[in-house]
Amino acid sequence: MNDQPLYILLGMGFFVMVVGFLVAIAFLIYASLELRRASISFRDFLKDAGERLNPLLDETEKTLKSLRKVTDEVGMLTESSRNFAVALDEIAENARAVSSVITDLRGGISLRAVGVKAGLRAALQVLGHEIKKKPFGRR
Repeated sequence: MNDQPLYILLGMGFFVMVVGFLVAIAFLIYASLELRRASISFRDFLKDAGERLNPLLDETEKTLKSLRKVTDEVGMLTESSRNFAVALDEIAENARAVSSVITDLRGGISLRAVGVKAGLRAALQVLGHEIKKKPFGRR
């Protein structure tokens, strides 16, 4: 009869263990049901988000295409501006060359004019000396 309290303790321990095991199983069943509900809600959320995002993605794609077109046009405009600037630079260089030629030509003409003027002056002086030496009627 000494073993009877040990059997009672073992029986109570077994009972507590079975109750704990049943509680754990109930908790796991509840948790799995909640996980299933959460996964269904998450799947519905993703489906709804996908339906909402598709038009947004389409609009974004159109916007990006428009931006690409604009940047291509800006690139062409930049290239045209660069070509225009190069042409203006060439025009300025040609104008400087023409100006230099005109300056050189003017300098040459001025030198010739000064030379002709000096020649005429010298010729008139010689003519004047000759006229002074000889009167008009004599030869």
